[in-house]
Amino acid sequence: MAITLSVKIGRRIRLLRTSKGLTQPMLADHAELTTVYISELERGKKSVTVGALARIAQALDVKLEEFFKGM
Repeated sequence: MAITLSVKIGRRIRLLRTSKGLTQPMLADHAELTTVYISELERGKKSVTVGALARIAQALDVKLEEFFKGM
């Protein structure tokens, strides 16, 4: 079974978040999103919008184009 893009993006968010030592609530606060939304993204349960992804990347101090490297 192929891994969906939502799952890949969620795994990338989790990897970057944990490598920065952030919890889901901390990331949600920095990105001005809800913790529930971050959790659903990380589990591949929701599709991310471009706007939300830009805010997450900024909160993680990662350029949006760098976010997709290695995916």
